This record gives sequence, C-alpha cells and structure tokens, in this order.
Amino acid sequence: MKTDLQHKLSQALLRGNPVSSPLSDNAHVNPVSEMPMILTLEQLQPNPDNPRQGRNPRYEEIKSSIRARGLDSVPKVTKAPGSEFYIFSDGGNTRYQILSELWQETQDERFFRLHVLFKPWPGRLQCLIGHLAENEVRGELTFLEKAQGICVARSLYEETLGKNYHSGHSLSA
Repeated sequence: MKTDLQHKLSQALLRGNPVSSPLSDNAHVNPVSEMPMILTLEQLQPNPDNPRQGRNPRYEEIKSSIRARGLDSVPKVTKAPGSEFYIFSDGGNTRYQILSELWQETQDERFFRLHVLFKPWPGRLQCLIGHLAENEVRGELTFLEKAQGICVARSLYEETLGKNYHSGHSLSA
C-alpha cells in the first residue's frame, strides 16, 4: 500500500516539467532569466514580426540537414506577457516550419520536442532586431524584406518614444 507521500511523489513525477506543463499552478509565470527548456511544436508559434516574407532560399538545404542530423542549434524563444504561445526571439521561423513539416511527415518525436533557450520578453522591437540580425548572418533576406523590417523596427522604436519622426522632420528644435 502506498503512503500518502509516495502517492504525492508519484503524481509529481507523472506531471513532467512544471515550466512547460499547464498542470502547474504557476504555469502562467515566465522565468525571469535565461534558461533551457523543452517545448513542443504545439507550444510555439512563428514570430509574427518576422521580416522574411518569402521562403528561405536555403530551405531545402536546411530541411535535409535537420532530417539527417536533427536540430543542431538551440533556438532562442520568448513569451509576450499574457500570450499563450512562445515565439522565436532571434530567428528560428524557418527551422520551426521545417520541424513542423518533418513532424507531419514522420511523427518522429525529435522533430516535435525542442530544446530551446528561453529568454525573458525583451519587447517586439528587440525581437525584430534579433530576427533581422540572424537573417543577415544566415538567411539571405531580400533588399525589400530588409527595408520593410527596418521600417517596422522604426515604427516600434517611435512607439516606445511616443513620437513619430517623419522623413521631413527637422533636427533643430
């Protein structure tokens, strides 16, 4: 016969990771510092401010690599206050799309559960800057995608300042 303590321990072990499980009373509280986590594709969404509008020109190459070796790099994710889903903070949308496809094609768990690095919500502007930087290094954004991303970044920056700087704005005040 199990004691009360043994029963509680058994139940705690069956619940899994309290950070990624909605069973915890504190599941809505995000960590306050960077920390590794394991998330499922169902807990993630692409970043809506992703500057890439089209398909990554290296998509098939990246997909072949992930299919053969799994995900080599640990994506960084964050979660906006009040949001249900985690999003990619510094690139990762192409990998997310590929992992989703590979999961649908194979049902292989290595494409469904991801090791990620959670970082506290830095704000939309910092996430967009992270995506622009990551795509500049790896992803071959088109000139138009870069320009549109910079325009969105400028708008987000102006929102944080509470000002609107038009191209004809005078520097003298």
